[in-house]
Amino acid sequence: MVEDNHNHFCIYCGARLVPNQHFCSQCGKEVYHDPAPSIKASSIYEAKIKKIEQEYDSKQAKAKELVDKLFDPSHMSYSKFASAIEKSNQLFANQLKITQKMMELDSSDVVNRQIEDKINVLNAFVDKMEDLINELVIQLSSNKHDNDDINNLFNDMDDLIDSVKDY
Repeated sequence: MVEDNHNHFCIYCGARLVPNQHFCSQCGKEVYHDPAPSIKASSIYEAKIKKIEQEYDSKQAKAKELVDKLFDPSHMSYSKFASAIEKSNQLFANQLKITQKMMELDSSDVVNRQIEDKINVLNAFVDKMEDLINELVIQLSSNKHDNDDINNLFNDMDDLIDSVKDY
């Protein structure tokens, strides 16, 4: 606490104050209070963000593994899947970095609301990676040549990526 040599009188009633006095002895009103400690948004969201990051890393590693099992690296589908995963990884990392920067700010309603929005975006990446894994597992377990589900998934992932770019 910094001692203020200029605050010798109560601003409400004019009574003389002693140093470090928090309430006026004349009128009883508060004349000094310690500033509220600032709470960093990181303390509120750190565990949640870490969990999302770990979940995404796990799912994208599983998706890469499945792509490696399903397709020959020289095959066009391999390139398409690998490219989609890499693009998703880059955008996820970018959104994660932005979220972490926001968490360094003092917690406020505006900051918390923006972080919650970013958490929703990060969770959408996790969900789409899960969808990709599910489709790859189905593809691995079946010998059908119907690619409609996979193409729909690619379209969904592209829509997510485009919406994040706009966001």
